[in-house]
Amino acid sequence: MAKNLSGDLQIASANRLADGAVVFLDDAGQWTSRLDGAVVARDKRGAEILLERAKAEGASVVDPFLVAVAEDDNGMIEPLSLREKIRAAGLTFDAIAADAVRYA
Repeated sequence: MAKNLSGDLQIASANRLADGAVVFLDDAGQWTSRLDGAVVARDKRGAEILLERAKAEGASVVDPFLVAVAEDDNGMIEPLSLREKIRAAGLTFDAIAADAVRYA
């Protein structure tokens, strides 16, 4: 049985055109690489508005989309899906590239 990863809380994410980095839309309408800077939509209508805003601010990013998140008691957010947890943690090929250089 698949997990329900839709969640009530959503953030907008995309990849920056300049370098491919994962970014999140903040409250000022800017793209930030900091997950804790992402603006959180707290209901379905808010998520729809957030996605439209992300698309409107999308000149420097590729294909903005919504990511379901959970929020703890301290206000920290974390993506629900493993894929988005990996994206939020940063590029995974840096360690592989470092090993490749070391053994080259």
